[in-house]
Amino acid sequence: MIKHTKLFFACKLLTLLITITVSSCGGSSGNSPPPTYDKFGTPELITMINYNGDIMEPFFSRDEQYLFFNDNAAGGKNLHYSTYNSITDTFTYIGEVGPLINDNTSVQGVPTLDNSNTFFYIDTKFYNPLASPPVYVTMFTGTWTGASVTGVTPMAGLDFPSPGFLNFDLDISPDGNTLWFNDGFFSGNPFPEAADIKIANYNPGNGLFERDPNVDLIMANVNTATHLEYAPAISADGLELFFTRLDLDSMKANIYRTSRPDTSSAFGPALVVSSISSFAEGATFSQNEKTIYYHWHNTSSDKFELYRVTRP
Repeated sequence: MIKHTKLFFACKLLTLLITITVSSCGGSSGNSPPPTYDKFGTPELITMINYNGDIMEPFFSRDEQYLFFNDNAAGGKNLHYSTYNSITDTFTYIGEVGPLINDNTSVQGVPTLDNSNTFFYIDTKFYNPLASPPVYVTMFTGTWTGASVTGVTPMAGLDFPSPGFLNFDLDISPDGNTLWFNDGFFSGNPFPEAADIKIANYNPGNGLFERDPNVDLIMANVNTATHLEYAPAISADGLELFFTRLDLDSMKANIYRTSRPDTSSAFGPALVVSSISSFAEGATFSQNEKTIYYHWHNTSSDKFELYRVTRP
């Protein structure tokens, strides 16, 4: 969600006078090229019937019925969805996700869905640290009916109550019990000064997601002090994670892959997916997890396009 936040936050957060030291947990990266993950084949451009706009932050539902995404419209980003026909291997655009979710002045994006049809997304329309009382929430849930999202509710308890800090990007485990999301700090630049992937676990006792106290250990090989890590995509068993890393020196965004032996262990070293060139973000799994979809910035057309790569 790095690219499409810039219009909103550049205007919103330049009004804030902030003096703060930002630190980022986790390991550091050196100057040598990162090790690679080489199992995916050649990228394939995916066209969507009845749609020719930008496709960003795609999420392919685990039953492969729907592909959700947001656009890249000036002034505000909106949520959309398409249906998938597995027989013809085609995506057909249906329309905007609603009702009353999208607007034209803020970001609605990064959709994700669990197996119980609980719909999660980012919405910045209510974010206002200068309000009284201030509002920091940017993550919302509702119920996906197959044509709309109902019962929209803000996610309480995960936002960071300080101006400039906000949650962006998220993915939910298929069972709905583990949320992977971002903490970021924005000060008016087109990208955050800090971004790390965090974890929250669902507590059935209070009905809330609570931050995992072991996240720094679990994500030590993912989050860095020098780059931005965001756009998590977690496998159904919780053992494989794809994410995006933005190198602030080169301004290149690449998709990385990491894994772990069990859900109580830390993730291993992060490997850049060698077949996907920069500027690529926002991986999402196919049902069998042999394919990942993602968006790629076509600099010739200045358009964000939907691609996929497949492994044996």
